[in-house]
Amino acid sequence: MLLGVGIAGALLVAPRVEDPAAVVAALPPTLAGAYLAWSAYRADRVEAASAPTDPGVVADRLAVAVRRQWEAEAQVRRLADPYPLPVGWRGADPDLAEVTEGLGGRDGEIGAVFAERVPGRRLLVLGDPGSGKTLLLVRLVLALIEGRAAGDPVPVLFPLASWDPAAVDLRDWMERKLVQDYTELGAAAPGEYGEATLAGMLLDRRLVLPVLDGFDELPADTAGLALHRIGEALPYGCGLVLSSRPAEYRAALRPRTGVPARLSGMAGIRLEPLGADDVADYLLRDAGGAGTPAAERWTSVVAVLGTDAPVARALSSPLMVSLARSVYNPRPGEGELPDPGELVRCPTRTAVEHHLLDAFVEAAYRPHPRRPCRWPTGQARRALRFLARHMERGLDGAAEVAWWKVHHAVPPALPRVLAGVLLGVLGWLAEGVTMELRDHFAPNPLSDPNWEERGGLGVAAAGLCGGLVGGLAAGVATTVLCVAAAAPQPTAELVLNRLADAGVLALVGVIVSGFAFGCRPSFLRPADWDGRAVLTGVTAAALYVPAFHNACGTVCALFYGVVAGAIRADGMGRDPARPVARLRWRWSHRGVLMGLSGGILLGSGILAEGLLADVLSGGARQEYIAPPDPFEALWAAEQVAAVFAVACLLVHGLRMVPVDLGTSVDGRALLSNDRRVLGSCVLTAVVLGAAMIGVQGSLAKLWGSTRAWGGDAAGDYLWLYVVGLIPALLTGLATGIRQAAWSEYAVARCYLVLRAKLPLDLMAFLADAHDRGVLRRTGAVYQFRHIELQHRLADSEP
Repeated sequence: MLLGVGIAGALLVAPRVEDPAAVVAALPPTLAGAYLAWSAYRADRVEAASAPTDPGVVADRLAVAVRRQWEAEAQVRRLADPYPLPVGWRGADPDLAEVTEGLGGRDGEIGAVFAERVPGRRLLVLGDPGSGKTLLLVRLVLALIEGRAAGDPVPVLFPLASWDPAAVDLRDWMERKLVQDYTELGAAAPGEYGEATLAGMLLDRRLVLPVLDGFDELPADTAGLALHRIGEALPYGCGLVLSSRPAEYRAALRPRTGVPARLSGMAGIRLEPLGADDVADYLLRDAGGAGTPAAERWTSVVAVLGTDAPVARALSSPLMVSLARSVYNPRPGEGELPDPGELVRCPTRTAVEHHLLDAFVEAAYRPHPRRPCRWPTGQARRALRFLARHMERGLDGAAEVAWWKVHHAVPPALPRVLAGVLLGVLGWLAEGVTMELRDHFAPNPLSDPNWEERGGLGVAAAGLCGGLVGGLAAGVATTVLCVAAAAPQPTAELVLNRLADAGVLALVGVIVSGFAFGCRPSFLRPADWDGRAVLTGVTAAALYVPAFHNACGTVCALFYGVVAGAIRADGMGRDPARPVARLRWRWSHRGVLMGLSGGILLGSGILAEGLLADVLSGGARQEYIAPPDPFEALWAAEQVAAVFAVACLLVHGLRMVPVDLGTSVDGRALLSNDRRVLGSCVLTAVVLGAAMIGVQGSLAKLWGSTRAWGGDAAGDYLWLYVVGLIPALLTGLATGIRQAAWSEYAVARCYLVLRAKLPLDLMAFLADAHDRGVLRRTGAVYQFRHIELQHRLADSEP
């Protein structure tokens, strides 16, 4: 499209000018458009050709990724240091599972038990808090992958804490998690699978064995529904592994309302407490072996193991044993050896557990010779406490931390208002610099140096884009900021006029957003109109009356207020923030039609002013922007419509592909890529928008419009493209801010530094906490190592 427009513009310009350089001025956008189209086409073809689509091959690649992920996680958690904790199990209670006999085992036998004794490959793993359920599931996943044949189902561990059964189906949630954690699976499946992703294809072909961890971490009031959803998505005949605490699972089988849901064909095991000898051998071996000075520190603790002492009961849990060795068995260079005898002095089992959970954070951030800590222990604890409380409140519906979800902890209006402020500053600066350069290199004797005459384009583009990003409030704030920053000697009339401009331009941004995202106007039903938009238009019209007696502004404010109210587009098209992979141009005939319709409708405001302003206002003192001649007014309206139509097309066409289509799952890499794609969006919009607006301006000059600025020199034609950079730049930035998650993350990070004293480099802090064993990582998201640690930090006092 852009190629054809550029060539047509060049051919139309050439016969009318004496300087052939004018033709050259029209060709750069042609080459740029051709390059952009070719690059996008090539990228799509290369991506489609390189991605494997055979279900068996995709499953094999997934198995490699899963094995690497959990082997690395096991190393971070030191699950095999000095050796895996000897976890044993027996058959579950008969009222909780259908098959319970002959399932007992210990240590590394879980893979063989599942493969040989579990009918239908459907297993329920029950255990008390900290009993080692996740530890056992990790062993099961690695064991099944080790014995897996090519093309067999791949065991994938899904932490259920991030699932909202009331909002999303289990199958869709698993597909989303697969795409998030193993992004190669976000590519499109072969044509016979419809519009499914590779992840959906694997689920449909039953090439994924779901290992659902943490059923007890779901809210209690949704447990019955969750069990029903699991049964629907994974009926009898589908492999399944599910872990839970016994009490929570039993409660889910007996819901307060409705028919109880029960998973068919489930075999069940229950984890046993650790034996006293196993605990003693493990702690002494981790301390250097029996008889060593470091192991002698454990004498008082070992002496009471196997009794009813509080410390003995607490250390029957694998979680508490793991915490105890982390706290009291520091590695070389991590400081003095603490005395584990203080555990014996704790009066209750709960006191022992709380002491270990509190001391674990202190131990995780003690000095290390090869891994210096960037954050003091107090700051790290404060940040972890905030994250734990954020997860407890569940503002984003998930007990996990992902950088693109951090904005849930920030007041919702703040990112939008700040985005509007940024656009306002950039709009004013861009126009100021542009106008100064114009006056310096190509002075125009007809131009007025006053700000009132120069401030139109930048303020208009900034206010429009502010409304596009954040709705009416952000658009008004953006333009008001432009007024405050740009007016050297503000007068009462100027302030009123610019406040009215703020409302009108915010309405324009909302209208552009609505037409770009497919609004459905309701002009014939005023009861359905958005009252805020109508009120904004009426207020702006009232402000225009004493300010310069601006008849054009009065008419436009009323007109745009009615249109924005009728299309109800305030906030339309704002997708939930999520990382993006790359930029793609989305072409559709409906989008083009909506963009042109929106531009024509917006340009009609100028036409209405030219035809009706005298009738509505009258008087010699009225200020007119549109020419009095109806045909000139029509031409001016066409030019305005063209600019707004370009904005609609850019907002509709520039779409960012979510991260599920192929970037690294590392959180920092996703953040960097998201920021880079935002820059690409701005650059693309600058090239496309400046080219379209420049060609439109060139046509206006060629057809003899009295509204065209400048003469017929080649520099004047080139200058039209330069002027088009301002609205194109701001429109591209607004479009990128709407879709890229980095913008909201940047605001949230600064807000949390000031409000909650979190580290400025939040991603580095999360990665460091994972390396220290405080957090666990699943794909690009982080969770606390254990839900009990999260609860303890959330309940602790500052």
